[in-house]
Amino acid sequence: MKIEKLSGLIPATFTPMHQDGTLNLSAIDEYYALLIRNNIESIFICGTTGEGELLTVDERKQIAEKWLTVSKGNKNFKVIVVVGSNRITEAIALAQHAEANGCFGISYISPFYYKPISADDLLECCVKVASATPNLPFYYYHIPILTHVKFPMIDFVGKAKNKIENFAGVKYSDEDHVDYFKCLEFENASLNVFWGKDETLLSAISLGAVSAIGSTYNYMTPLYNEIISAFTHHDVTTAKSLQLKSIEVVNLLNKYTGLSTGKYFMKLVGVDCGPSRNPLRNLNDTDKKALENELTAIGFSNFCMK
Repeated sequence: MKIEKLSGLIPATFTPMHQDGTLNLSAIDEYYALLIRNNIESIFICGTTGEGELLTVDERKQIAEKWLTVSKGNKNFKVIVVVGSNRITEAIALAQHAEANGCFGISYISPFYYKPISADDLLECCVKVASATPNLPFYYYHIPILTHVKFPMIDFVGKAKNKIENFAGVKYSDEDHVDYFKCLEFENASLNVFWGKDETLLSAISLGAVSAIGSTYNYMTPLYNEIISAFTHHDVTTAKSLQLKSIEVVNLLNKYTGLSTGKYFMKLVGVDCGPSRNPLRNLNDTDKKALENELTAIGFSNFCMK
């Protein structure tokens, strides 16, 4: 398979929900419009930010269908569907469903309950899922902080390239810059290696990153585009200052409730994504007031999406 190199910022989308925790698919229409207004060309759905592991297989299919339907007329808009599951049969079913509905590619997370104990065992799982949709780009989603499956990705990449014909790259959500750089440079930078830590995007682009997937790109792409532009124009001082703004926002995510705080940010930029599901904690009214005060203090409205 000829690998298409993707570039730019790729939001890992939230899953909109009603207050009772059921899917709010209609919100995806305005969500898509917000992304298009901000020149987003690719998204990554049903992953960590999308609460994929808290959704049923049917719900994940409904979300994929909605995103693929709303963006169907836009040939430049690429939807990557996360199909990770502890059950390989479910991952295969999700991959085949995504393909049937016109997705661009699929991404697979390692099983994390009964975990693979070697890179070869992980590769065997990936081969089974990737081979079910051989015409789709296949990306491995490396996020050891949640899966606790951590092997050097450069070793895995070398093995995967030889055994998976549609292997297109890795979403790299770890902090090992050396391993990341090796993957980035693998076979003359032939793969997509998406950086997955928004608060350190500047360090990744300094190593040569051309694409990144993250949750804060849903509501702060103007800030990150300025970081990229400043670095491109050799204005490292400005790039560092802007990256610190990103870190301030990520610190607020960590200070409050994490993922559901990100969903609240979406409401502030015009798309109500509702609450998160248990066991994730949601903001209470006191939290919301305090958070809004802190966002005002750091000038969030100056760099968020409109």
